[in-house]
Amino acid sequence: MKNWVLLISLVGSSTAAAAQQGSPTFAGVKGAIMIDSGVMVVESTPDFAREESFEYLRRPDGGVTLLNSITMKDGRYRVRARFDMDKDWKSLNATGRGLYDGVPVDSRMERKGKVVEIQVRGDGVALNPTAVCDPDCFINMSPTSLPMFVMTRHYDLEMGGPQLFRWTGQDLDRVRTLSGGTAELTYQGEQTLNRAVLPGRPRKMVTVRHFTFVESLPLPDGGRFKLDFDLWTDTEHRPLGFRVTTPGLTGGTVGFRKAWSDVRVQLVEQ
Repeated sequence: MKNWVLLISLVGSSTAAAAQQGSPTFAGVKGAIMIDSGVMVVESTPDFAREESFEYLRRPDGGVTLLNSITMKDGRYRVRARFDMDKDWKSLNATGRGLYDGVPVDSRMERKGKVVEIQVRGDGVALNPTAVCDPDCFINMSPTSLPMFVMTRHYDLEMGGPQLFRWTGQDLDRVRTLSGGTAELTYQGEQTLNRAVLPGRPRKMVTVRHFTFVESLPLPDGGRFKLDFDLWTDTEHRPLGFRVTTPGLTGGTVGFRKAWSDVRVQLVEQ
């Protein structure tokens, strides 16, 4: 079986070796610079509650890599993913380490023209689906939430109004491929909020941008399943939080950056 080596595992490469070379090594890439990191705490039903640790790296070629590790709150599983983007934050490929019914699987998604070629390999698992990417698309590996924040970087604030983005995906925790997914994103404005005063930290303020979008997913019968989202970022597009309004689920699903509960209260519970 062909194995894809998840470069996420190389984040802990020898510090001594990196020091000798005079340049840090992240994700197996010498000279990569960490530009953001944190943990997204997702509150939901037991099936979806989780924590997502993340690191955004700027590679020497100008492109961006997102490293993501998802741990379910009930301890059922932990999966990992790596997303590579070009200098304009457009999807190139993704690799993931997931579980299908307890069987470890390695997944790879790669853009090839107007399609995304997907390969999933594990003990007794060999899948080769393709997904539509015409004329363009972003790549996701559910259950992670971090990739969706990239849409805010491509949103045209001057034009405003609803703007459509296309998505493909391969789940890390079940046999499911997304092809032809869409998200219609709208900018709702921004507000400046006070951060809580903590010992050793003077009062700070943060300007938060609010976006909403409707996710539309194709169903086998030809219909579409839709979900309503809120997204919150700072003015540098760093992810702060999100909310999903799920039919039949009171309160929906809320994910917010760890140590930002003071901002979460002002946005989600207002």
